[in-house]
Amino acid sequence: MEYTEGIKIIERQIDNYKLNDAIELADKLLQNYPQKEELLCLMGKIYTRQQKYGDAQNIYLKVLEINEDNNVAKTSITMIDNILKIRRTFYYENTYTDDDLYQ
Repeated sequence: MEYTEGIKIIERQIDNYKLNDAIELADKLLQNYPQKEELLCLMGKIYTRQQKYGDAQNIYLKVLEINEDNNVAKTSITMIDNILKIRRTFYYENTYTDDDLYQ
């Protein structure tokens, strides 16, 4: 499959939330094009949508190793950091167990 065609298919799959299909195709393309920033950024986008933030950050860091000026990777890493900070600040009260803490 040609690179440009594969990228278009992956983008459509992401837009239609066919994320597993998108990962499968991206993995195949990465075998032939392991240094393509656009492809790696799409892979990071898929992982972000799946809430696999660690995997997404690793992909974006790889993009920055290839091109330290890649704004998509920089912005995505900042966004993921902010998501993780927000998640860490929430406290979810479990009404079934938390009452025991206050007796």
